[in-house]
Amino acid sequence: MKKLTSWLLALVLMVVAIPTCLAAVTTEATRMELEDLEISLEVPAGVYVFTADTDPLSGDWMLAGYGENGLDALDSFQPDDSGNVMAMQLVPEDQSFHLSISRQYNDQSRDYFNLNDVTEEQFQALLDSNTFEDAENGITAKAVAYDHDQVPFFRMDLTGGTEEDPIYETCYGTIVNGCVLSFDMYSNEELTQEQQALLQNLVDSVEILQFYEKPTQQEMMMQTILMFVPIVAIVLIIAAFLLSIRFKTKSQERKKNELTENLVAYRKKQAEKAMDPNYVMPPTLLENTTFCSDIAVKKFCQFHFFRKNIVQNSIFILLGIVSFVMGIRYDDANWILRILLLGLGLYLAVQPFLSVDKMVKAEIRVYQRGRSREAHYAFREEDFRVSGLQSPVLYPYLQIVRAYESKEYFYLYYTDDRAYIVEKAGFTTGDAAALREILKKNLKKGCHLK
Repeated sequence: MKKLTSWLLALVLMVVAIPTCLAAVTTEATRMELEDLEISLEVPAGVYVFTADTDPLSGDWMLAGYGENGLDALDSFQPDDSGNVMAMQLVPEDQSFHLSISRQYNDQSRDYFNLNDVTEEQFQALLDSNTFEDAENGITAKAVAYDHDQVPFFRMDLTGGTEEDPIYETCYGTIVNGCVLSFDMYSNEELTQEQQALLQNLVDSVEILQFYEKPTQQEMMMQTILMFVPIVAIVLIIAAFLLSIRFKTKSQERKKNELTENLVAYRKKQAEKAMDPNYVMPPTLLENTTFCSDIAVKKFCQFHFFRKNIVQNSIFILLGIVSFVMGIRYDDANWILRILLLGLGLYLAVQPFLSVDKMVKAEIRVYQRGRSREAHYAFREEDFRVSGLQSPVLYPYLQIVRAYESKEYFYLYYTDDRAYIVEKAGFTTGDAAALREILKKNLKKGCHLK
C-alpha cells in the first residue's frame, strides 16, 4: 500500500511538472518586432526567447540556465537613465551561447546618427575605435565593415580572457537614429561556424522600421535645455515656497509693529479720557455669547485655509499638481529627479489639508485649556470686551487686523492665524447686521464682510 501511495505521489508530481518541461522553445524561424528598437527580425528555431514581457515564472528561465525563475534576470531588460536597454536575449537549448540584442547611446552615435550619412573617414574611425588589444587582460578585438540592405553594419570579433574564464564574442552593430544597435553573441567556448552563420542570418533579416532625420543644432540645444527643466522646476517651486513664507513673516512683523504703535496711542487716549471728570462711559450696543465647540473650531480652521488663505493654498496645490504631473510624464528626467518632483508635488498638494488638521488639533487644545469654552462679547462704538474664555479684557477695534464672515460666524482676526469666533445666532442684544456695520465703520480696509 505504501509503495502504491509513493507511486501515485510521484505520478502527481510528474504531471504538475509537465508545464515547466514543455517550455516554449521556438520550433521554427519566427519574425518578431522589437518596438523599443523600432526593428523587426527573424528569430531562428531552437532558441528560448526572453524580453521584458517574458513571464518571470516561465519554465524557460530554468531551462535556459537562469535558475528557478526570471525575477532577477528581468532587471537586465529595464532601460537605464540614458535609454540604453537590452531588448531581447536568445539562448539555445544546449546553452552553448547567449545572443543579446541591445540599444546604446553615446557621443559618437549621437554625432554620426545614421551610418548611411557618414563619410568613409568617419566609418573607418568607427572601425578603428572598435579594433584594439588589451595585453593586460589578454583581449583582442577587430572590427570590419559588413554590408546590409538598409544601412552599413560593422562586425567585431573579440577573444581573450583567462584559461578559467575565456571570452569568445562576435558582435554586429550599426548606428541608426542616433543609437547603436548591437547583435552580440558570446560564449565560453569558441563559436562554431553554425553559430556564426545563425548570427549572420539574424542580422541579415533585420529591418529598420523607421529612419529619422538628424536633429539640427538648435533642436539638440533645446533637448539639452529640456533635460534641465525638472531641476529648474524644483528650484523654482522651492524658491516660491520659501519666498511666500518669508513674505508672510515680514508682513506679520510689519503688522505687529503697526498694531503696537496704534495700541500705545489708543491707551494714551483712553488714559486722557479717564482723567476727564466729565467723561461718560460709552454704552454697550451689542452683546453676544458664542460656545466655541469642536465643530465651531473646525469650521473656523477650514475657513482660515480655504477662504481666507485661498490664493496662497491654491498656488501650493497648483504647484504640487504641476510638479507631480511632471514627475510622471517627464521621460527625459532621470529617476532621482522624477522621485524628487513626485515627492515635492505630493507634499505641496496635500500640505494645506495636513495643515488644516494640525491647526484644528492645536486650536481645540487652546480652547480646552481656557477658563471656559463660552465667549461673551460686549461691543461698543470704539471697542469691545471679551470675557468667559479669559479674564475680561477691553480691546479697541484697531486690534482686529481682519474681519471675515461665513454663513454662521464672524471671524475677528487679531493675528494672521488667530481669531475670535462670533456666532451670528448668539446675539442677546442687537444682531449680526448691526455688528457688520460697526466693523465696516472701524476696520475699513481690513473688513471682508458681505
